[in-house]
Amino acid sequence: MKNIRNLISLMLIVLLVSSCGLSKMVKNYEELDFEVTPKVLETKGGKIEVSIKGNIPEKYFHKKAAVWVTPELKYEGGSTLLKPVYLQGESVTGDGIVISKATGGSFTYTDVIEYDPKMNVSELIINPIAHLAKEKINVNEKREVIKLKAKAVELGERKLADGVIYTSERIMHDEELYRADRKTAEALGMDLSEYYEKETIIDNTANIFFVVNMANLNLRWRLNKEEAAKAKLQELKDFVAKGWVIKGVNINAWASPDGEEAFNQGLSERRSKTANKYMEDLNKKLLRAKAKAEGVRVKDLEKPVVDYSLNAKGEDWDGFMKAVQKSNIADKNIILNVVKSQPDVTKREQEIRNMTIIYKEIADDILPNLRRAQITVSCFEPKKSDEEIAMLSTSDPAKLDNKEIIYAGTLTEDLNTQLKIYKSAIELYPNDWKAYHNVAYVNLMLENVDEATTYLEKAKTLAPNNPMVLNNLGAVAAKNKDYETALSLYNSAQQLKANVNYNKGILQILDGEFGTALSSFSGKKCNYNVGLAKLMNDNPSGAATDLDCAEKNAQVYYLLAVVGARTNNTTMIYDNLKLAISQDDAYRAQAKDDREFIKYVETAEFKEAIK
Repeated sequence: MKNIRNLISLMLIVLLVSSCGLSKMVKNYEELDFEVTPKVLETKGGKIEVSIKGNIPEKYFHKKAAVWVTPELKYEGGSTLLKPVYLQGESVTGDGIVISKATGGSFTYTDVIEYDPKMNVSELIINPIAHLAKEKINVNEKREVIKLKAKAVELGERKLADGVIYTSERIMHDEELYRADRKTAEALGMDLSEYYEKETIIDNTANIFFVVNMANLNLRWRLNKEEAAKAKLQELKDFVAKGWVIKGVNINAWASPDGEEAFNQGLSERRSKTANKYMEDLNKKLLRAKAKAEGVRVKDLEKPVVDYSLNAKGEDWDGFMKAVQKSNIADKNIILNVVKSQPDVTKREQEIRNMTIIYKEIADDILPNLRRAQITVSCFEPKKSDEEIAMLSTSDPAKLDNKEIIYAGTLTEDLNTQLKIYKSAIELYPNDWKAYHNVAYVNLMLENVDEATTYLEKAKTLAPNNPMVLNNLGAVAAKNKDYETALSLYNSAQQLKANVNYNKGILQILDGEFGTALSSFSGKKCNYNVGLAKLMNDNPSGAATDLDCAEKNAQVYYLLAVVGARTNNTTMIYDNLKLAISQDDAYRAQAKDDREFIKYVETAEFKEAIK
């Protein structure tokens, strides 16, 4: 019964074709030549571009025939229609491409459609619809014929190309992430005060003042006169008495500019030596006190080595000018102009001596303050050792301040230990954005994207315009394939001086901007995404170079197999496919259907490689 129905259907089709006068076009349909570029369809930048060149031989096209050619990409579960092209005979009125019956003709066709992963295993086919009429017949999106005064027939389904190569979609989500630490903050030009400083130098400064033209130590003379100077020197002594390791002692000594220049230079040098002896005597006294307190002899204690730097500055002209400028002297501008306008040093010195007679403030306050030796002691602030910080971070984190515990995370390479440390930081210092950010950072390193998102959002609440947070949120969006949001976040981070070039380069691959991506990757070598960009930019040898030295994983091996396919290197294909599948079995099924290997899929070696 079924055979009878098929026979009847066939007879009806023959009758219809014959009646329409299209029988020759149906019969000779295979004579039509269609050239598709590329031979295997490929997506780039989320688009699939199709170019078709059709050649119609002479004496094929009926003068009264009109043909709709609508390419269709068919795949499991559906299909996508491309735009149609309309061909018409010489006797048909319309806006189609006219094909001569005597000489034949040709057409060129290009269309671009949106890529969908469903298209990975697909075929590009055509099934032209022909009719005989004086006017155009319309065909809707579903390829249903709308009959307008004419019968229509399908010339037959014909495969034009396979699709779709989607290698450009095979990015590696190894986005560069920021961890909140001092090194990162320094690179971004951010405030370093909230980060742990491994070595902190504390300075304390005081002055020893001298009687005019004298360099001997006479503390009672000035210190009895000015309590502030006395208090400052006592503060310096107390600072040194803490016993911190001294990095160095810097001594600058001056003379007031009312004497003779050569004498004042020597005077400032002697004053520097006096200050130096004062500090040496102070350190000896402190060492004796320490020995007494510990009940040992001085010689049994390790004597600290102190680096003294003595600088004889000579006459303090700059100090004089600044002091006059700050003073309440009514004629200070006149005084300053007189000094500035006198190029001869000797005459300038005489002018100042003359002024001391007229202006009591110069003689009593300004000049005495310039006769000094300034002592600056620089000490290393005592810190916990790295070993102690690392130990406390996991055993007793409450003994660390927020800077120390964030720093502790940099002292281990183990991600789970880092996670423990940063979570402790959140518990102890819940308002510190760095703790939340770094918990998110570690979760991203562990591929826990959802959990990372929660912590990053909290970090953003505490630090809304932070380039580190914005960059890492961009990486989260990229991993979730929300590329538009990722780009927006990267741009915001970039405006705040974050280096997001690599991360934007990954997005540029997905946009089909392979050359631009390589510019963004500038300086990167032995990197998967660099290799991918080079491959897509028609540089397979360059891609192989970067992939060969990249850290190996299944994704790298698989892309090397693709490079082998594009360079007809079968050994490269089969060896790397085996390695990829050995590390990730998901590549077995991918390779079987991947159009990159379409020329090799039926070979025994290929089947062996993916078995």
